[in-house]
Amino acid sequence: MTLGQKLKKARLDRGLTQAQVVGDRITRNMLSLIENDLSAPSMKTLEYLAAALGVTAGWLLADDASDEAAER
Repeated sequence: MTLGQKLKKARLDRGLTQAQVVGDRITRNMLSLIENDLSAPSMKTLEYLAAALGVTAGWLLADDASDEAAER
């Protein structure tokens, strides 16, 4: 799963809109670009989004093999 896919899944699992997640930190359009893997967030933005979604930045950045191991 890509970073964008993880962000979108975490957001949808929590029933949040893009506007609710971004607040005044980034634009909704930027979040859309990130979720569609058309743009990469800065580390600061990634940490903000992780906190807003209740996940860790490490989880968002982990590769699929790490995801599978964490789910076991």
